[in-house]
Amino acid sequence: MTFQKTITETALLAALEKGQVRLPPLTFSDFQRLGHPPSASGVPGGEALVTVWWQQRAYRFVVESRRLWTPKATQEAVDMLRRISAPPERYPLLLVPYLSEERLAELEAAGVSGVDLCGNGVVVVPGELLVLRSGAPNRFRWEGTIKNVYRKESSLAARIFLLVREFGSVGAVLEEIQRRGGELTLSTVSKVCKALEADLIIRRELRPPRVKRSPILPWGGQVPLAQPLRLLQPEKLLDLLAANYTPPQISGRYTGKCEFAPMVLREQLAGWAEGSGVRIALTGASSVEAYAVMAREPVQAFYCSDVEEVLRSLGDNVRETDRFANVAFLETSDGLAYFDRRPGLVASPVQTYLELVSGDKRERETAEQVRRVILEALARDAGKE
Repeated sequence: MTFQKTITETALLAALEKGQVRLPPLTFSDFQRLGHPPSASGVPGGEALVTVWWQQRAYRFVVESRRLWTPKATQEAVDMLRRISAPPERYPLLLVPYLSEERLAELEAAGVSGVDLCGNGVVVVPGELLVLRSGAPNRFRWEGTIKNVYRKESSLAARIFLLVREFGSVGAVLEEIQRRGGELTLSTVSKVCKALEADLIIRRELRPPRVKRSPILPWGGQVPLAQPLRLLQPEKLLDLLAANYTPPQISGRYTGKCEFAPMVLREQLAGWAEGSGVRIALTGASSVEAYAVMAREPVQAFYCSDVEEVLRSLGDNVRETDRFANVAFLETSDGLAYFDRRPGLVASPVQTYLELVSGDKRERETAEQVRRVILEALARDAGKE
């Protein structure tokens, strides 16, 4: 598929004016630019008017265009259209480069029409007309964003909001990621936060601006402090992370029998790893007892960045075998496997949930217990404020 670069609102309206927006069996005509003239109440009146024809019947629509089609951009346009439309004289119509099936469903539920430049759209005239077309591929993209913020290393900046629900700034997000063992750049964190905000996962709190006195501005000038970023939809964030989860890539594997009891082995490895530079953590599946009730697996599995070094530290206390094995070491350089590791080498509750929810039926059922642990912890934090 060939993607076109970003498109402006002006170009979108020009496409509608030139007849390049199509949604059979409907036709568009009588385009009229408005340029947001104020109404009698002072509310802007929209960017354009267009007539939509079906058979011999005509309906007039007021048009708002947006170059982005994120949930936030769509919701803002819907709110605007509801203020400026006046059915049956003029119905609301959103014009964007691309409408996914999810956006189309949201528009239909809101009773607002929408069309794109790819051939998708929904046109609603309550009690008279409903036309819905979807499935045409996206031909557009916008620059300066990460393709998918819910997978791979960039997802650290999404996961962190399931551990701490509010941050004072993007810089504070990065600091917490680093404190929990993650590695990202400030630029990446900023892009992820913008994407999460656009998806209505987080929001910038609309509080009265806080200011502090600047030591460098003349006359004791004041500068505004950053508005906090707050988690808005934790369940949706969990679902998106689960839908995009990919297990750590394993480059080496060792299965054997260890003479140490499970807790003794964890303590031994935790103490050794502190000064070795080797990263090590239990897998999510082997960490489940910290968050949920599930029968313990016979094999205690660890992620580690260097299997040979781990084995060298254990010496004769471990031997390789598949028969009655009780320990496994999985070598991976994937930072997500070690992020937010808890005492006793226990994996993060988020990592544990993501591993279990992508497993078999029993693991998926157990994942629901871990999910509740994550959500209840966030709820408790909210109650403390």
